[in-house]
Amino acid sequence: MPLSKFTKRAAFILLCSLVSCGAEEANVAWLKNGTITIRSLDAHDHISVLSPSDKVPLGSLWKLFVYIYLADTKANEPSYICSGDPALKKEEQYCCTPGLSIDRDKALSHSCAPYFEPSRLNIDPSVWKYYWQTKNQPAWLQDIHNLKPATEVSISDLLHILDTIPTQARSQARNAMLETSISGFGRTAWNDLGSGIRYKTYSWHRHDGKAFGGAAGWLAEGTPFWFGALGTSSSTLKKYSSQLSAALPPQNLLNTTTDNICVDVDFFGQYPLKSIRQKNYKKIESGQLNGEYQLEFFNGNRLNIHSRSNLYVKKLHDNSYKLSGRLGLNHYVARVIDREGNTSQPEAARALAIAARTYLLQNGSYQNGCWHIIDSTRTQRVSPNTPSSSALEAAFFTDDLVLKGPPIYFHKSEQGTNKLSWENALKQARQGWSFEKILSSAYSSSTIETINQRRECIRLYEAENWLLQSTKSWKKTLSSETGYEPLNHIPTVCALATGNPYSDQDRLRIYARGWRSLNDRITLTHEYLHLAFRYHPNGANEEYVENLARKLTGVHP
Repeated sequence: MPLSKFTKRAAFILLCSLVSCGAEEANVAWLKNGTITIRSLDAHDHISVLSPSDKVPLGSLWKLFVYIYLADTKANEPSYICSGDPALKKEEQYCCTPGLSIDRDKALSHSCAPYFEPSRLNIDPSVWKYYWQTKNQPAWLQDIHNLKPATEVSISDLLHILDTIPTQARSQARNAMLETSISGFGRTAWNDLGSGIRYKTYSWHRHDGKAFGGAAGWLAEGTPFWFGALGTSSSTLKKYSSQLSAALPPQNLLNTTTDNICVDVDFFGQYPLKSIRQKNYKKIESGQLNGEYQLEFFNGNRLNIHSRSNLYVKKLHDNSYKLSGRLGLNHYVARVIDREGNTSQPEAARALAIAARTYLLQNGSYQNGCWHIIDSTRTQRVSPNTPSSSALEAAFFTDDLVLKGPPIYFHKSEQGTNKLSWENALKQARQGWSFEKILSSAYSSSTIETINQRRECIRLYEAENWLLQSTKSWKKTLSSETGYEPLNHIPTVCALATGNPYSDQDRLRIYARGWRSLNDRITLTHEYLHLAFRYHPNGANEEYVENLARKLTGVHP
């Protein structure tokens, strides 16, 4: 009597252990709402032979856990310098060329094992154990000697660990792992997976000589996942990226917390508002908006909008009203897609998302830790309504991607040098063009890079030294200021290429033009104060910060 497919699967599980032959199938697993789901990417019914308790090789994922430890404990370890030692040749090929160095973020995205070697970092095994013990992590992770590729751990353990990584450390790891999908082993998969999904790749060579590899990390909205199949990380991602994209669960991008770059928008820059009323016609004078509202303009037009507590209204001296909003960068991009284009062709929407994000960084200003731009036909239009789910998908699919090159533009129908025609982009998408090909056609002088790459730092060491000496003399004055928190070390000062000076609160960097002139020193001090008061409302008070900066530099306001 022939066996049913389920009986065959049961027999398969009895005969094989996962590492010996259970991994012949490609599988993806994720943890969502407390439940682990595992799906086969090979079987037509997607039913997997694996269970959450089955064990998989750790591979290079051990490096991610060391990275998390370093980030969360705010370690200040030295960079790794590639020695060129023949004994390390196999490992250092993923790090740097002999004589050069690699930092923590690059080491994670390049999978540089020597960088994360616990003995190099002088990590005390007892301190390591205590750190993970206090976070209620499994015993195997508490033992630093288990940080090796051959260690086998359960899928359940991996997913629960990823799900409970501290927020700030996870954010730093996500930023570091972006390069993996842009120029690393995930490059062949990014047209299917996009850049919103962040992962650490891994490979492990089994005892039978076959390779087992894949990736583990987080979806754009934070859901932890693990993927594994026969082959190296590069070959498995290339082979299964389409199936993996289709198998992963739907995401609730409207409420995601991974969108950590903010944008302040002044809506209707060309159209003064006469009044704002609630659904019950009650007039709103000022404050936060949450719900349904009707806007009335001085030109007689009316518009109904919906706000989810991210829009604000303020009455001005001339009795007109100002509507503004603070949005996450991808939510901002999604609103531009809804206003300037549509999502009828996903690849065209993804191309527009990258163009809109680039335009903001080229034309907006950076103030108080957020980008700022006016909603206007002279810049780019931004919908005041909650973005559509499909526009959010396009924005998060291209998370952090921008164009490097000359100033870019886009228009509904016009084409030109460095100008994207939306109508033409739709036509190209219908013909099967990818977002990357659409962008290459419109912006032939530009290349795709990440926001982090755009903000690569050319250090101004003398400016850092001036700041170091100055903070010593400011110590007494600043200690009496409410909200001041001294930094553990002097922030890195980077040369500003274009735009206005600003401080990067995530990386503790200052982007400035110099320090030699009095105005440059006031600006440098001003941006330092934004960092030193970043956890207090005073840090967002431009007048307070500017007056204090002038006082510290000897220019009394």
